[in-house]
Amino acid sequence: MAREEEEQALGSGLSTDYGSISQEQSSVQEHSFQKLSNTKFAIILSCLFINVFLAALDSTVVATLLSVIASDLDCLPSISWVATSYLLSCAAFQPIFGKFSDIFGRKQVTLFCVLIFGLGCLCSGISNSLSLMVFGRLISGIGGGGFNTMGAIILSDIVSLDQRGLYQGYINIFYGVGSGLGGVFAGFFQKYFDWRMAFLSQVPVCVISGVLTYLYLEIHADHHKINGKTYTEKIKSIDFHGSVVLIGSIFLLMLAASVGGKDIAFDSIGFVLLIIFGVLGLLHFYFYELSIEDPVIPVKLLSIPTVFSSSIACWVLSMNTFSILLYLPFFWEAVHDRSSYESGIRLIPGAVAASVGSIFAGVYIKIFKKYKMLLIVCSLINLCGSILIYCSSINGNSLFYEMTILVPCQFGMASVVTIILIAMVSSVSNTEHALVTSIQYGFRSTGSTLGVSLASAILQKSLHDNMMNNFKYVKENPQLVEKVIRKALINVNYAHTSAPEFAKSLIIAAYNSACHDVFKFVVLTGTLVAGSSLFINENELS
Repeated sequence: MAREEEEQALGSGLSTDYGSISQEQSSVQEHSFQKLSNTKFAIILSCLFINVFLAALDSTVVATLLSVIASDLDCLPSISWVATSYLLSCAAFQPIFGKFSDIFGRKQVTLFCVLIFGLGCLCSGISNSLSLMVFGRLISGIGGGGFNTMGAIILSDIVSLDQRGLYQGYINIFYGVGSGLGGVFAGFFQKYFDWRMAFLSQVPVCVISGVLTYLYLEIHADHHKINGKTYTEKIKSIDFHGSVVLIGSIFLLMLAASVGGKDIAFDSIGFVLLIIFGVLGLLHFYFYELSIEDPVIPVKLLSIPTVFSSSIACWVLSMNTFSILLYLPFFWEAVHDRSSYESGIRLIPGAVAASVGSIFAGVYIKIFKKYKMLLIVCSLINLCGSILIYCSSINGNSLFYEMTILVPCQFGMASVVTIILIAMVSSVSNTEHALVTSIQYGFRSTGSTLGVSLASAILQKSLHDNMMNNFKYVKENPQLVEKVIRKALINVNYAHTSAPEFAKSLIIAAYNSACHDVFKFVVLTGTLVAGSSLFINENELS
């Protein structure tokens, strides 16, 4: 009788336990994934790989283009919006895709993501103003966030739990390669064509992915209680209140992180109101979701220690990773006068290391069905890599050092991401896999947005302060000095091109100090990743 009640609960989408799953539940889960023909399985995986690759590529495609776009559009003080706008919309919308895919189906939600992502790339590619560029990036971010979430969710539908680490490793390869090659990809188009082609070239790929998704992506999620309802009934079942409050609250907080200290002062009324309404919105969302029967995100899952600790680890790891991928190339270009293409080449070994890390973690979990010790070791490797980045010298490092500096960070990051998702999924019942996946990707996207915003705020403030301090005792015409400082603050290449001889070393020193302040933040977040991994429990993997 108890077994029948448990299976009924699983079939209706309700969880019988918010703790670690039992061996009996695991057995039920093990037979719940959908078996597909080899051809269809390969095509679906290819679609997931393409989508995740595009999402990761766009998260870092501007890493080596920031200085170029800033100089082209004369918008260095606001250039962080080109990067944060994409991550901002990812953060705001990503948490809802799990529930929406339960309601409308995996295919429909994936097709929507492909359409909106392609439209955003088109807008970015034809932009001649910062406003249109940012709008395109915002639209792309919605689709990119969906790509990441849906990739992990669909994988849960078609792969058994003990194999999931390996296949998640495969997906993470494409994510790691995409994020690692974003700079190379952009640098190539900047060198041989135009930076706008870095965005336009993605549109045909979206078309191919959309066609394959439409033809082959058929997932039978029989355990979803929404299955078989009419379209009107599906619309009515959406938790609109919770969805709007969640998106709005995250957007306000991420907006505060993005504009605080730059566009508006930290002590201004506007900044304080953004924080207050954002925090109040999240509190309202939390208690509201506890009170309803079918929440967009079951916040009760956060009471599970592994889910909560994994979410925090994802959050700070994303801060660490994206701060590195955006501002290490910036350091090379601003301080060492590397071209976008040269900086991109130096990111390639890191992308390879991320691929190796993902597969290594997946194979390790498949063989040993354990992950806790590996998680701790890989988080420490990531921390060591963060320290190496902080040790970068203003006088230049060897080519070998610059080519390998990202290897520890990217290897550790990819391994930790793979392990954490398996830890979270193994902590809940099968019917909650899509929802807990959305939680993880929600924390990852908010972390990446917040990390880039904080790093940008640190860079801008430190750059201004160091620039003013370095020129304080310069015995030149005050008007000339003021003009030099103004140009140096808005044009990254100014010191290496047209700056007066007396100012070049002072400008470069200011950029070096500012970048190393960002690298201190990188070390801090790496430390927090290692610390939070200690609180993730080891669950049984059947």
